[in-house]
Amino acid sequence: MVRIRNFAIVAAGLLLVSGCGHAEKKQARTAGHQIAAGKKARTAPRPQRPPAQRKIDCDRTKCVALTFDDGPGPYTNGLLDVLKQQGVRATFFLLGQNARAFPAAVRREVMEGHEIGDHSWDHPQLTTLSLAAVKSQIQRTQDAITRASGGVKPTVMRPPYGATNRRVGQTIGMPLILWSVDTEDWRYLNTARDTRVGIKEPQPGGIILFHDIHKPSVKAIPAVIAGLKKRGFTFVTVSELFQNRQLKPGQTYSELMPPKTASPAPVTASPPPAGSPAGPAPSRSGSRPQQAEGH
Repeated sequence: MVRIRNFAIVAAGLLLVSGCGHAEKKQARTAGHQIAAGKKARTAPRPQRPPAQRKIDCDRTKCVALTFDDGPGPYTNGLLDVLKQQGVRATFFLLGQNARAFPAAVRREVMEGHEIGDHSWDHPQLTTLSLAAVKSQIQRTQDAITRASGGVKPTVMRPPYGATNRRVGQTIGMPLILWSVDTEDWRYLNTARDTRVGIKEPQPGGIILFHDIHKPSVKAIPAVIAGLKKRGFTFVTVSELFQNRQLKPGQTYSELMPPKTASPAPVTASPPPAGSPAGPAPSRSGSRPQQAEGH
């Protein structure tokens, strides 16, 4: 009887030790999970942000802005691949309905440093619409782009067909960006022509208009970039192009104009020196002026 009782005591002790060991293992496992979770939380990547606008003085640098309208579309990602390879930033003026249809392309444009602008919801001529309809075109597009881009709201707008007037501009309430080079790529759908126009026509401070919804246009871009680089151009977004200017809502801008220089001060010498705007012309022969008689 005593032996049985002793055996029961030993068995209970073994169970207790076993249970404690199991509990300790469980606690260690739980602590390990907590440490791992803490490490994960600490090392979790922060949400990505778009690259900052670069500081480029286009009054001193030979700048040009590539712009693409009516996207995004099925060829936009291929275009983005080219721009990324070449280290070129551009500006995309998006239709709201296409931003909604291709949100991943919009997000990629933003995250790769390109600028996005508003180009209306479905490309109507805004000057033919009521002000309420103009507001709707802009607001719906702003909302669609902001959602697709992850929170980036356009600050520039390009009116379809370049059609605007005072009341439309005031209703839009953003600077209106037009262009200095219209490649008319939509009309010809010809890669060779797009390439030729895109390389030869731009001047410093220019804005070039292409459309990324047309395959021939996108195919022309590698050669256009190479040709413009050979001409010494630096590629910038529209906002980078105008960063030394104060753009006004409702006003149109088609290129960066050279800064105004102060007019020369009027000549005040008495008598005015020879060769000045108010004085006698200098001697053509280069000889000394004749002395007055009697001297």
